[in-house]
Amino acid sequence: MALGVFLSRLRYVWIASQPVRIGQFVLAIVIFCYAALSPSPQLITHHSDSQMHFLGNVLLYLSAWLALWGRVSIFKLAFFLLPFSCTIELAQYFSPGRVVDIKDMGVNIAGLVFGALLSFFLQHLVIKCFSLAKA
Repeated sequence: MALGVFLSRLRYVWIASQPVRIGQFVLAIVIFCYAALSPSPQLITHHSDSQMHFLGNVLLYLSAWLALWGRVSIFKLAFFLLPFSCTIELAQYFSPGRVVDIKDMGVNIAGLVFGALLSFFLQHLVIKCFSLAKA
């Protein structure tokens, strides 16, 4: 019974947090665009460029999925984010010190696919937890 009460409160918090979830997605878009289009990225990291592309696109997908949970299917979301990610890569042509790299575009797509798969499994896990609590 206590789990059912907890889940009903969690559901209320989830619904009430919609503006925050949308806000974090807007912030993620701004950070993603800045990191991808800044002339000379000032990120101090020990990771390769490909790892940063992959991780950035995974986080972009998860951020969008969290913001739009239940409004857009996982696969439609990937369909909408794919042109955005590829356009950002192509826009690097106009940014000083940046180059368009087809390998980076492939890594971007792999990151989006991984983010979609991860969100698919997370969504099914959450749905399963809620259905078990109702039983």
